[in-house]
Amino acid sequence: METEQNQVPKNAEKLKEIPKWIRKYARNRTLPSLLVIVIAMLTAMAVGFPLSLLIAAFEKGNMILACVSIIVLAAILIFLFVICVPKFNGVNIIGGWMDKLIYRREGTALMPEPKSTKKKKWSGFVFVAVVFICILGSYHLSMEGYISFKYLQPVSALYLVPFLVHLYFIQWPRVGPLILICPILYSIHAILTVAGVPIYFTGNRGILNMFLPLFGYTFLAHIICHVYSRYALKKLKGLAHPEGEASNEV
Repeated sequence: METEQNQVPKNAEKLKEIPKWIRKYARNRTLPSLLVIVIAMLTAMAVGFPLSLLIAAFEKGNMILACVSIIVLAAILIFLFVICVPKFNGVNIIGGWMDKLIYRREGTALMPEPKSTKKKKWSGFVFVAVVFICILGSYHLSMEGYISFKYLQPVSALYLVPFLVHLYFIQWPRVGPLILICPILYSIHAILTVAGVPIYFTGNRGILNMFLPLFGYTFLAHIICHVYSRYALKKLKGLAHPEGEASNEV
């Protein structure tokens, strides 16, 4: 039989693990950021419609349609900048509201804000602007036939993978390394495509070669993080109630 003196050190060792699992839990509460990303990606996909109308309007000389297309395109890009650029704090505002809504029964669990400097803010702004220009450029070049739809995803990996890795580092320590699953899988997808594996769309569905893997791997990474947060929460409940009084509800 364990003596009380032996049991106290054992429980103390378990209690020392609580901060570690709190960090793991807080860093992997990813459902709010996933919803923000879904909104941003659906909005980004909507860019193609006014852009196509704008090109068609210029070709036909329809200035009214061109003006309407420019206004719609500008509104979409402004919305995307507000969401994606750290300077405007759109992600934190929308994500914070969603966090309170989704995790209202679990309370607040936030990691310290990443260190922010003027240089980091401007680098984030420039990075996002360059990526958007690359996305629009890739889409346009594919529509014009300069880039085969087969290679649209590998070409996009050249700028999207560095961008996704950059996002991880500017958000650390608020997010955990599991989020890097997305750029890793996106890179593997690009390598397999170049190697000749037929994992791409052709014809009118060719534009999905970039957006579908990006959305799919982002979704998968966030779901894995969410599942891991459930595991971390279960561990926390077990550590906080070593005698087994913890609720089974997760």
